[in-house]
Amino acid sequence: MALSVSAIIARRRQAIVSAFARTPFIQVQVEGAAALALLGYVNETGFETAEPQKLGRRNASRVVFVESRTNPDLDSSVWVAAGYGDYAGAFIAFLNKVYGVDASKGDLAGCDVDHLLNRARSPQDSTLIRIEATPSAINQEWGRLFEKASSDPRFYANQKRERRTMSYMICAKLAGEPPPKGKNDRAGIDRLANFFERIGIAKSEARKGIESMLAFAYKF
Repeated sequence: MALSVSAIIARRRQAIVSAFARTPFIQVQVEGAAALALLGYVNETGFETAEPQKLGRRNASRVVFVESRTNPDLDSSVWVAAGYGDYAGAFIAFLNKVYGVDASKGDLAGCDVDHLLNRARSPQDSTLIRIEATPSAINQEWGRLFEKASSDPRFYANQKRERRTMSYMICAKLAGEPPPKGKNDRAGIDRLANFFERIGIAKSEARKGIESMLAFAYKF
């Protein structure tokens, strides 16, 4: 029986969250398609090259995807330029291509397709960002709070850094965890630290990372 779109999305989210518990080095933003070919991943047969491919008729400098036949939930991914608009359409095309489904945007009910790293933090419109589907209410809450604060143009990193890896905050959003309301929200910080402990990350380590990111985001 073919998987539903909602089941595929849930499986992908779980795979990425579980992978983050093992290693934080999951790329979410790169400077262009050529950089994706350098990532690759290890599977049962050895190192598998991540070869970026064109997605349908979309411009390959604006939308590309990587397909893994070994572990598609984790290692197959779709990337759009920060200045590209129809990322929901790109995500659906990616699911249809990689999973062999016949999905449409209507199958995304209750979910938002969004950039794993807020696109306002990309220094160039051409920078490629990985996209995934997350629960709509959670995604919008992160957008109103942490992502809005961390996208302040006065942050030097937002003006210069094109290559970035997954963070505690990105993982929490993908997992469907609400954001803390600010750097002084002790209950919110404790809740996220407890979540990361449940998935296998030391609570003290997670708390330190969360507090550091909140201090950065709410600097101004």
